[in-house]
Amino acid sequence: MAMKLIEDWKKEYPIIQDIMRYKEVFWNNDAYEETKYALQKLHLGEKDIFEAEARLKRFAPFIAKVFPKTAVSNGIIESPLEEIPFMKMELERMYGTCIEGSLLLKQDNLLAVSGSVKARGGIYEVLKIAEELALTAGLMQLEDDYSKLADSEFKEFFSNYSIVCG
Repeated sequence: MAMKLIEDWKKEYPIIQDIMRYKEVFWNNDAYEETKYALQKLHLGEKDIFEAEARLKRFAPFIAKVFPKTAVSNGIIESPLEEIPFMKMELERMYGTCIEGSLLLKQDNLLAVSGSVKARGGIYEVLKIAEELALTAGLMQLEDDYSKLADSEFKEFFSNYSIVCG
């Protein structure tokens, strides 16, 4: 990704100046399109989602081993959910209605290891590349315990690679 100077951003998107001055702004996305049309352009499908889920489950023992804070979730990096009853009560009061069940807040800001959904996506991409490299080199099989990726043999193997953005 090419680096832009703040002045270039301001010229391209003048609204940034108001945002930087903490002014209230309204931004209308000119590229907006209805979901049914946007989904048709995606190159990902349900199969990709299931593959990603399976990959993250395979990596869970590795993640739990190298990031002890994830041991509680068995190496799965998920956002904690918290019930927010006072928000529910306020919404019911504001809208004069009863909301069935619980109202939960998905706390992506508390994601273990990554701290954000976007960072978790980046971690996933690195794990995917690591898996492809290790499988192609014959160092492991899909059925293996992925915690072995923390072993010195793998650290040495992966030290021959780097990920360059751009």
